[in-house]
Amino acid sequence: MGGFVAILTDDLYAMFRSVTVWSWLVITALGSAAAVVVAAAFTDTTSFILGWGLTLYLGLGSFVIIVLSANAASGELGYLGDAIMSRGLTPVQYISAKLLSRLVTVQAMFLLVVPAAALGMLWKGTNDDIQITGMILGLTYVALFLALLVCLGVMLSSFIPNILLAVALLVIIWYIAMGIYVMFESNGFTPEGVLGELPGILRGSFEMAENWPVMLLMIFLMAVLSGLSILSFHLRDL
Repeated sequence: MGGFVAILTDDLYAMFRSVTVWSWLVITALGSAAAVVVAAAFTDTTSFILGWGLTLYLGLGSFVIIVLSANAASGELGYLGDAIMSRGLTPVQYISAKLLSRLVTVQAMFLLVVPAAALGMLWKGTNDDIQITGMILGLTYVALFLALLVCLGVMLSSFIPNILLAVALLVIIWYIAMGIYVMFESNGFTPEGVLGELPGILRGSFEMAENWPVMLLMIFLMAVLSGLSILSFHLRDL
């Protein structure tokens, strides 16, 4: 357990010092402030503005998260065996610590800024139609999508030793999947229609019983991807 905590602490500290992490935090903060100003200055509904904000965060932020997750282990496979032996680690402890570290980092980047911006829109929005329950559910969905992407990225990094290949493959898989999802979920090619059900969710127009299966499916997929990452490292000859 001591080795797991050591790797987790080291990787969290590395994420804290990462230029990529801080750059994305600054960009997110500036974008969030701009979104609050737009919600206060224009008559568009806050559900529409927040819906687009969350969609842009997921679309643009995905690339940052891909970079952070896909290099979790790929770049270290060459000397990982010696590192594990010297620290008394098991491969399972190593990849589990890496996965948890990247999950904590990505969720912290999201939760430090975006919920505050959503509350700012709720407070300052000229045409406010957001419900607190809808806002919480919308933010939960985005957080689950981000966590799913992290699990997918770490899984690929445990299978593919080349960082660039892992990143490129994950970009292709993720953005194609997002495109297909938007095509099937959109309600027409209008500014609000392409957001699908998200504005309605933010307005509180949903039945929670219909959302539990979707969220549980996402959690199940995360568990499967995490299990594949651990299995890959357990079977790897380091």
